[in-house]
Amino acid sequence: MNWPERIQNYGKVTGFPEALFVGADGRVVGTWIMGNDYRVQSLYYGGYPAGYLRRIKSLFPDKTRVLHLFSGHVDQSIIPGKTVDINPALNPDYVDDAQTLYNVPLQDFDLVMADPPYSVEDCDHYSTTMVKRNVVMRNLGERLTPGCHVVWLDQVLPMYRKDEFQIEAVIGMVKSTNHRFRVITIFNCIRGII
Repeated sequence: MNWPERIQNYGKVTGFPEALFVGADGRVVGTWIMGNDYRVQSLYYGGYPAGYLRRIKSLFPDKTRVLHLFSGHVDQSIIPGKTVDINPALNPDYVDDAQTLYNVPLQDFDLVMADPPYSVEDCDHYSTTMVKRNVVMRNLGERLTPGCHVVWLDQVLPMYRKDEFQIEAVIGMVKSTNHRFRVITIFNCIRGII
């Protein structure tokens, strides 16, 4: 699917107002106002806000081999897939450090959903340390297959190599009052393994 088709499907499936546009440089830009629904379907601190996975699924209906990186507890009723977490008590499919991903067959996936801890305070909730985002992106870039998309939800743009990824979309996300602004950066793997 191309981006105009993805955007059209987003409107059709979600019914939300037009909020995504293809810019002059070919990248998708936009803003999602998530509203004041404070529910987190997974009931996990830092879990995806209500409606987020439905919106992402509407952009990628063609992706079926999904990896939830930094998964914690993910509500998989909308986007089923395999999970990765460093904490074995969370029962992920793969117990692994996102900075190494030794146990994860990255070449098997066509969509990676990433939502790392944003701050040291967040890490305290998870009893872990901050990840080096550039190291995670380097591992993904070296082992994903070309055409795999990485949907990275964060407060910062992770460092990445332009010969491994291209940014296809940048979507600002506003949840509601007294919540952090976040950005969804959608990368396309252009190198990787074949």
